[in-house]
This record gives sequence, structure tokens and C-alpha cells, in this order.
Amino acid sequence: MKPGKDFDCVEMKRRIQEENQREVEALGREEAERRQWQRVLDDPILGPIVRSRPQRPVGWWRGRSN
Repeated sequence: MKPGKDFDCVEMKRRIQEENQREVEALGREEAERRQWQRVLDDPILGPIVRSRPQRPVGWWRGRSN
């Protein structure tokens, strides 16, 4: 980290990925995804943005639907 730098985005990304991986291992992929989406929807900044967009089926980015 550079001198005087208080925030390390690479370290933050690594930590979040590890937390997500532990959540998937503990709950299974579908339940972990459901909980992650619920956290996004509950977020005061991201929630309104996501809710204002057209809805897509769960898993659309992996070529699957409900």
C-alpha cells in the first residue's frame, strides 16, 4: 500500500470475495444468491436503482431461469 493510503481496494475485494465464498459453502449457491440480492435491495443507495430497472429472471447472466 502507498504511504498515507488508508484504503486498499484490492484488499477489500479479496476480503469480500472470501466472505461470499464462505457464504456459498455454508448455504449453497441459490440461497447465497438470494440473500446477496436481498442485501442489495435493502441497501438505501443500490435498492432504488435496482428496483427502477426492468426485472430479469434469476440467473439470466448464466443462461438459466427460475
